Amino acid sequence: MSGVLVRSVVAVGVLCVALVGCSQEKKAEPVPLPRTTVSGAVDLETDKAAVAQAFAADREALLAKDGKAVAALLSADSIAYFAALKKLALTASEPYLRRARVSDQLAVLFLRLRVRPEDLRRWSPTEIVIDSVRHDQFSAGGNVRRMSTGAVEVSSDTASVLMKLDGKESQFSFTFWREDGLWKFRMIPLLEAIESTMRALVQERHLTDRTFVDQALAAEQPDPDKIATAWKPMGSQ
Repeated sequence: MSGVLVRSVVAVGVLCVALVGCSQEKKAEPVPLPRTTVSGAVDLETDKAAVAQAFAADREALLAKDGKAVAALLSADSIAYFAALKKLALTASEPYLRRARVSDQLAVLFLRLRVRPEDLRRWSPTEIVIDSVRHDQFSAGGNVRRMSTGAVEVSSDTASVLMKLDGKESQFSFTFWREDGLWKFRMIPLLEAIESTMRALVQERHLTDRTFVDQALAAEQPDPDKIATAWKPMGSQ
């Protein structure tokens, strides 16, 4: 399995609904999604323009590798995802992690391969976002530069932007939530779609989850010793 394919599917696109808690006895639960704030809607066209501007700002921040700006444009539940990801990376054993979704497994493993344990222990979720942006984990295989704003739909405090790729309408859309009067990019629907894409790849290739993850990990890191280390909780290192 090509590393480019894996990174394209696991980048932010990277991951899926975050998991919290780590024990050998029970499966992790999805992070609860916070409710949107009270609507600050002015009028539909103004909202649509603001959403399009938020999409463009996010794209420009990614292209500039401005991790602070990217983090500031993420919704609260998106930041909560990175907090849960940190907890898994620090505490999840291999047997526990093997029971998670394939995209969650790869997100944790790639984080362990990329970040030093002492850094992850002290980093906030925002700092993990900043590091991910710095290392092109949000670049989706370089496709960000090809993206532009398509049709915008707004309903109260929720909005969607249909993505254009090379100027042509695609089937993919991005979700935004209004939080404290500002439109923030909500990763969770996109990450759920990425998990579905991975599940389709597993079925298409007649693989088990274990084999898919192992092949993806080997494509990213061929050193078996580093792979073995990636399956160990970083909190114990």
